[in-house]
Amino acid sequence: MIKVNLLEGTAEQRVHSQKTRAVARLGQILFMFSASLLIFAIAMGIDFLWTNNASAAAKVELQHEQDEADKLKADVARKDELENELKQVEERIKVIKQLRAEQKGPVGMLSSINERLPTGTADFKLTSIVQKGTRLTLVGDASNQQIVSDFMHRLEFSGGMFTGLFVSVLGADDKDAAAAEQPGSQKGAAKKSEPDEMGRTFHFKIDCDYNKPHDPGSDDSSGAAKPAALQTK
Repeated sequence: MIKVNLLEGTAEQRVHSQKTRAVARLGQILFMFSASLLIFAIAMGIDFLWTNNASAAAKVELQHEQDEADKLKADVARKDELENELKQVEERIKVIKQLRAEQKGPVGMLSSINERLPTGTADFKLTSIVQKGTRLTLVGDASNQQIVSDFMHRLEFSGGMFTGLFVSVLGADDKDAAAAEQPGSQKGAAKKSEPDEMGRTFHFKIDCDYNKPHDPGSDDSSGAAKPAALQTK
């Protein structure tokens, strides 16, 4: 009768099975490690590409911003240049206006005074016109004080051109005094005996401020005329 050792075969199969399982486990470990390395490499590659693209986009955006900044600097420089040119032009215009005002000022003043002289009488005249800055002094002769008062009121209501008026009568001369002293002059005696002022010449002086008319582009700041005073010496 033949005998078979079953235990020995079983032991060999167990050893072989254990080796097979160990190799399989090692293969799984190597596969998982390789897969991890592959996934890591893919992730690194993707991250590198994304970072590179982001860096390139940032550089492009930075260059764009730098170009815009340079353009703004050029615009600011041009703006400053234009402002300086405009300021120079305004200064020139101001100087020209000032020169024109200085040239036309006395002519305009005399014209304004001439427009307000009393009309319809030959017994009124201005003997002196003196201007010191804005202060104006008018000296003249008139046949009576009413003519002086009328002339003063014409200056007073000039829309602020003549302000701060002060009128004073310096004295009076008798036009027929010399004729009255001549012998046989009945006309002079008659004039001297009359109580009116028809035969007298009054010397007056008017002090006031002359305000040159403003240019059309300037602010209208003309003040109201100050009340005038009449003083008889």
